[in-house]
Amino acid sequence: MTPHPTDPDRLAPATLTAGSRRQAMDWGLVLISQGIPAVIEREELADSSGPPSDSGAASVEALTDSHRSRIVHEPDPRFRRPQPSRRSRPTMWCLCVEPASIERARAVIDEYRRENPRFDWQRSAATSAASDRSLSWAPGAMAWALVLCLLHGLLPPVLRSAGWVEVAAVRQDGQWWRLFTATWLHADVAHLASNVGTGALTLGLAMGRYGPGTALSLSLLAGTAANIPGMLLREPTARALGASGVVMAALGLLAGHAVVWWRISRHASKPVWISLGAGGFLFLSLGVNPASDVLAHAGGFVGGILLGALAAWFRWGRYEKLWALAYAALAVGPWLGAWAARGR
Repeated sequence: MTPHPTDPDRLAPATLTAGSRRQAMDWGLVLISQGIPAVIEREELADSSGPPSDSGAASVEALTDSHRSRIVHEPDPRFRRPQPSRRSRPTMWCLCVEPASIERARAVIDEYRRENPRFDWQRSAATSAASDRSLSWAPGAMAWALVLCLLHGLLPPVLRSAGWVEVAAVRQDGQWWRLFTATWLHADVAHLASNVGTGALTLGLAMGRYGPGTALSLSLLAGTAANIPGMLLREPTARALGASGVVMAALGLLAGHAVVWWRISRHASKPVWISLGAGGFLFLSLGVNPASDVLAHAGGFVGGILLGALAAWFRWGRYEKLWALAYAALAVGPWLGAWAARGR
């Protein structure tokens, strides 16, 4: 027998409104653990702007056998769920408790949320990820690989010698363009194949994550900057060339993007450290061959992490067209300098 709503001995239960079924279940378990009986009710609204409809009730999931009345009070505004759009079928999850226990139930839920703030960032992350670029491979990386192959096979020797890094030429003659042009050159076919194979994967993923222009520009900048320590520390007669700094920079971009989780929540450290650790492991697997330029590899990887973190944090991908123009200038401009200085 259902009690009459005006029966002073059986008041209608008050409610707390949760944001989802999972949250309602979590809150229900918290209340039960504190000795507060609760019933979870799912209400489908008649329309996106109207109040909950009694006829739209889809199910009732009871955590106890008491208080199954369909009459609910107005939810506490602190736990009110935002109204969804008119295009969806809105659903509201409520926890019905005794009116005498409602204030204690609110206090228990408040305390639970204060003690467990790190779980909130996961819901915010899911919403943020929906509007962010997904991790995908961009086929445009094959164009970059093709350009490397064409330069290796067709570039005239005089222009090739004007393009690699010569420490004395950069230090004494100020031929700065060599720091850029050297990232397009390779010593032999094996060197080329190694960088093309790895770079097509890492740079393609970075282009899918940040956008083609942004990823290409940042990887080129980081790869070029990676040549600076070697230019400053090595003998004047030393030479260097290769795209490995750019390849490691693309790997750093992928690892550094995870820093954006800290913008969502300061409690989201686990995915950040996992991503940085995975990137570091791949770097140790690919970039520390003693026969290679480990200094340039390390510089490119670290530079990629820093630029990737900044790009993700400040959303530099919004300026994709500007980055594409910047890449065109950074790729072509230094070769014009090499062409002007050929034969010197």
